[in-house]
Amino acid sequence: MKYEAWTWKAVEGRILEMADTLRISPSVKGPKMFGNAMPEPVRRYDEAYGFHAARYQESASAASLSRMQQAWQWINALPSEADRKLIYAWSWVKVRKGMKLSRFAAENDMNDRMLRREITRICQQIANNLNQIMLVRLNNDDCSLSENQPDITSTTVSSEKCATHWIAPDGKPQVDPALAKSRVIKPREIRARHIA
Repeated sequence: MKYEAWTWKAVEGRILEMADTLRISPSVKGPKMFGNAMPEPVRRYDEAYGFHAARYQESASAASLSRMQQAWQWINALPSEADRKLIYAWSWVKVRKGMKLSRFAAENDMNDRMLRREITRICQQIANNLNQIMLVRLNNDDCSLSENQPDITSTTVSSEKCATHWIAPDGKPQVDPALAKSRVIKPREIRARHIA
């Protein structure tokens, strides 16, 4: 894996994934405020299972949950509280149904383009922070062994035969005389040996 610099678009995608993961995460359910905590019994035939259309509840994967926590760390590292609140609220509105982004922008005293510029600025600031952290990591003594080096492995075969770099120039490969003359896997003989 090679290092690629973070861009504002990649950061924005991670932030939207964070909000979507938070949206599909199960909410905390506590005891009922009143009445019995047991579910209602099925009383009518049309309330039985299978009468209504089937529903599927999406669940978050472990990888998306860990990326969500990572995105939270990025956002919480921002110095401006107003930027943090704006990016959290924008991402939450963006992944949910019901509210248009133009209405969200109007509630925050902006128009659509100004909101887009603010979100891009904040995402670029996060990307700059991530790239700065990565550049500091890549300035170590082991940079020559780092993952951002070009591919230096050979793509050609050194010889037409097998690799003989470990044999002396005048040497011959040693063959154990105890081995069978024909070195072919014979499954029937192997099975017969295991059964007996």
